[in-house]
Amino acid sequence: MKKLSIIIPVYNEAETIAEVLHVVSNLQLIQGIEKEIIVVNDCSKDTSAEEIKKAVSGLNALHFKLCEHAINKGKGGAIQTGIKEASGDYTIIQDADLELEPGEINHLLQVVLDKKADIVYGSRFLNKEIQGGSWMSRRANAFLTWLSNTIFGIRITDMETCYKLVPTPVFKSLKLVEQRFGFEPEITAKLAKHKQLKWAEVPITYNARTNEQGKKIGWKDGFRAVWCILKYGLRK
Repeated sequence: MKKLSIIIPVYNEAETIAEVLHVVSNLQLIQGIEKEIIVVNDCSKDTSAEEIKKAVSGLNALHFKLCEHAINKGKGGAIQTGIKEASGDYTIIQDADLELEPGEINHLLQVVLDKKADIVYGSRFLNKEIQGGSWMSRRANAFLTWLSNTIFGIRITDMETCYKLVPTPVFKSLKLVEQRFGFEPEITAKLAKHKQLKWAEVPITYNARTNEQGKKIGWKDGFRAVWCILKYGLRK
């Protein structure tokens, strides 16, 4: 692996995006892997655009790509834009908040470099020290993962995780259509149809935000996730 594409979808993350970009930009990937950071501003209504431009101007802009949506398309739509721009051997998604530790991307990369898997998910639930998050949210995640395992014929512990390390040609071939949070089960369902690919998970650190801190996923997204699991999992 020579280059990793890191897609960062942004919607109203003015308080955290500059720090995330600083951390990701300074992240040293193992074995000298090159970084490509693709920031997709999904028509933020706050000052995210200004914060992104200020942050990028003070960092090494050579490995940055900035995409701007004229209308809000949702996180799934932002990721679809990012995938079109990706040129790395592998692609991973990084949220624009501070719930995950970007340095742990190296843990996922190591599995691929050791030739133990082709697809690597970072599991929040293999790490027993989850910080924050409600009991209801954890039960909902557990149910969605169980349902996806049952329908897709796979065995993972965290289907809704942000950290999904996937070969870029495979990512591009998925032809994703879900614009909002249904993209998580859609990605997993379509990856599961590639029976030749080996899967693995590694534990990751998770510091959950509250709704007051900017958490955007809600109960309606849970129902949409169930529908997408059934829709994409049962489709031939």
